[in-house]
Amino acid sequence: MSVNTYSLSPTGSLVLLPGEEQITPGYSTEIELRIPATISGPKRTENYKGKLWVTDQRIIFVTEVKSSKVKSYDSPPSLENLVIPYTHILSATFHLPTFSPNQILLAFLPDSEKGSSHALPDPGRGSHLELKMVIGEGAGHGVWKHIEGQRVLCEERRKEGEALPAYSPTDQGPSSIPDSPPPFDSKR
Repeated sequence: MSVNTYSLSPTGSLVLLPGEEQITPGYSTEIELRIPATISGPKRTENYKGKLWVTDQRIIFVTEVKSSKVKSYDSPPSLENLVIPYTHILSATFHLPTFSPNQILLAFLPDSEKGSSHALPDPGRGSHLELKMVIGEGAGHGVWKHIEGQRVLCEERRKEGEALPAYSPTDQGPSSIPDSPPPFDSKR
């Protein structure tokens, strides 16, 4: 089973992967997904309502209503779910606007496995996708703290797993590097 798949029980609760731990319940959430101009299409913004879960491995958003209307041949596919592993998140910020609800802004890269039902386009080099989330039940700040905490833990685990070269100290005395470069030889 891919890390980027999800399944819901008949009661609508999230079914976790082996070894995965659910951190937050399914909060009602409104998202705005901003996709930059790519080779597969123009710049666009998509808005959806659904439920959001945060686990120790990923963020999962599932839309409430499945789209049943007929689309034109060139329209982008509609979003049914969005799964973002912590390894793909570039930044997570919490905003407290004066005259609108609290927002979490995520900058992320789509997963190359395309496990979501919505095949997100590759934004290209130097670009990313943006996700603005407005979490219901006044849980925005708590959800952001969990996301940021898990993202940092994931980064630390990744760094610990990297194999660094082992250096052994040697007692060779002072370095034999000359103070000045060798003279220029024009005969070469």
